Amino acid sequence: MLRIFRVIPLVIILLMDEASSGVVIKLPVKKGSNNHDLHQRSRRSVSFRGNLGGKPGQGYYVEVLMGTPPQQLNVLIDTGSSNFAVAASPNPDITMWFHRNESGTYQDVGTEVYVPYTQGNWRGILATDRVALSSMPNSSVRAHIAFILQSSDFFINGSNWQGILGMGYAAIAQPDSSVVPFFDSLIKEGSVDDLFSMQLCGTVYKPTNTSETEMGGSLILGGVDESLYTGKMMYTPIHKEWYYEVIILDIMVAGGSLTMDCKEYNFGKTIVDSGTTNLRLPIKVFNTLVTKVQQHLMMVGTQLGENFWKGVDHICWDHGTIPYDDFPTITISFPQTKNSSFNLIISPQQYIRPVGEDNDDTPGVDCFKFAVASSTTGTVLGAVIMEGYYVVFDRAQKRIGFGESTCPARDNMAVKSSINGPHTYTGNATDCAYFKPDARESTLTVVAYIMAGICCVCLIPLIVMVIHWNCRRHFSCRKLKRQNSDSNDLIGDTS
Repeated sequence: MLRIFRVIPLVIILLMDEASSGVVIKLPVKKGSNNHDLHQRSRRSVSFRGNLGGKPGQGYYVEVLMGTPPQQLNVLIDTGSSNFAVAASPNPDITMWFHRNESGTYQDVGTEVYVPYTQGNWRGILATDRVALSSMPNSSVRAHIAFILQSSDFFINGSNWQGILGMGYAAIAQPDSSVVPFFDSLIKEGSVDDLFSMQLCGTVYKPTNTSETEMGGSLILGGVDESLYTGKMMYTPIHKEWYYEVIILDIMVAGGSLTMDCKEYNFGKTIVDSGTTNLRLPIKVFNTLVTKVQQHLMMVGTQLGENFWKGVDHICWDHGTIPYDDFPTITISFPQTKNSSFNLIISPQQYIRPVGEDNDDTPGVDCFKFAVASSTTGTVLGAVIMEGYYVVFDRAQKRIGFGESTCPARDNMAVKSSINGPHTYTGNATDCAYFKPDARESTLTVVAYIMAGICCVCLIPLIVMVIHWNCRRHFSCRKLKRQNSDSNDLIGDTS
């Protein structure tokens, strides 16, 4: 689901530099009787700490090697889509693209692929070729790739990525589920176990050799790196395997519930999506949350313009004077088991998102945008939420895990995002889920109504005939009675 900070995808791109590519960390195999422990069953995993790169508002990216001989490109890693797609023709917003005629292992499938996003789209041709992540030189696998030949508002000038690597399930692949996602190909080859995890730090810093602001993070394929989180990992079930869909039980501001029907929080769907920048909420939920946050700020004497809450305007403070403490925490509650739940307590450092220098070039100030937005397609737990946690996509056990991230805080004086629980839960989490009627069932219902209508129309003439027959019979009976009556009167008179 591509949506990068213009609402195209935020995706992760493994950015390998030689300084960080020298060490491969394999998780040890632990002997034990609990087969459900992630760490005990992580046989094949690779962790390159700090292998993610990106720029604010332009996504995280990873470096891949494609074709024979290998061509090096950067791609966004998006947990909200499933297609692996790279540029295969010139575009004014990119400086590199894949040259199909230079690869000896390129094989054309011939199927056309078109993928539209909230903003932007691309069109290309489906093929296969050898692919490996630079951080996993032994991960070479033949994979389905869509080679982008035309696009509109998809690539971002200066973003340093030339494609997208969808990490979702095949169910949402385009043009259909027969397209095997890259991660599925790795699993089938036996390269990794069926889980991956991400630590998106979102830390804004300025490298010594450039004036540009960058972000960092880590990607682990096939396992969990215990050094990237603290405390206990909390898991919530994957409700549906297409996007990484989960269920929200409640949303709170400064510890107080929005007191809405929990179905409102999941209206449409609720997904964990690294390809979206913001926390996106259904319109009714968003408006209620903003009102609660504004009320909290008014209590401490802070008031911000409407355009800030709409995500249009940014606000700047002198460096080091950001009033994080004035803003409330936002808490999201998830089911853990049938009888328990846990909470993600999201600090203002997460949902007040720093913006790059292109938004304000005033020296000595830090500028931010409100990173919560409204949505017409459901709730999206985007990168600003993931940046507060180490997130495990445990596909084998059908669950998503959250641990408190070890990423350095943007402001050490401010409260970091945290997790609390488990808490006792007495409800039924599935009652909070949104169930979209099956298209086939809807079609059958429509057909049933149409057939019923046709039957009614066909019955009308029959009903009219019956009524007419009854009327004629009624009048005939009355006429006969009258005639009999007249006959009796005549007999009486004669006598």
